[in-house]
Amino acid sequence: MTGIPGHPGPSAAERSAIHKRWVAERNRRTEDPGYREEWYYEQCGSCRFWLPLSGELGSDYGACANPVSPFDGRVRFEHDGCDAFQESGAWSTPEDHDAHRRWMMYLRTLDSMDEDGLALLRAALAGEPDREMALAVILRALEVVGANERQEWIELARPGEDRGHAESRVRDLDILAGGPTGVPDEWSNWTQHRIAAASSDLAMLDLLAQAGRTRSIRRMAAERRKAMGHRPETGDNR
Repeated sequence: MTGIPGHPGPSAAERSAIHKRWVAERNRRTEDPGYREEWYYEQCGSCRFWLPLSGELGSDYGACANPVSPFDGRVRFEHDGCDAFQESGAWSTPEDHDAHRRWMMYLRTLDSMDEDGLALLRAALAGEPDREMALAVILRALEVVGANERQEWIELARPGEDRGHAESRVRDLDILAGGPTGVPDEWSNWTQHRIAAASSDLAMLDLLAQAGRTRSIRRMAAERRKAMGHRPETGDNR
């Protein structure tokens, strides 16, 4: 329903089809190998240029009004995003939407690392209706909990792609903990980004500056190497 007298709008079945069709147009998919951690915090719904639709669809969809975004004037999903993101400080929806409040509560509980609080958080995530929000919290938890606690967090992810993503993140964390060896092609994009952003191994940074999987990784590694007082020869910037 649109809420406009004489204009009933799409039926429930049609709205479901709209939802499925628009989600398929997403720019950033959490299940993609190259999805970066910071994108969980740079989603359309919290961008200052986000204009939510009215009515029921406004809880998930809105129009981009950012003149420098490739999506300016287009309808996007609230969990999408782009490199032109600008923080608004809040999640924008036409009605009182509690997704943002749940997200902030989850993060505060995780940051506290209180044992009782974490138990309550796991129980809440088991019933969290927003699968992407649940997965984002699980991935964050895997980085901060002990290695012997990771499995119970993995099992909170929905079977299939989400659980596979959580299991892949644990493998990435094991690689980082053990000291990456081999060649960049053997590491995920997430692992390459983490190494490029935080490593103090000059040879590793040189390697990623030359052979990182993406332009962003190569540039990040080169900039970090330069900031450490050494100028590497950068690789192909295509």
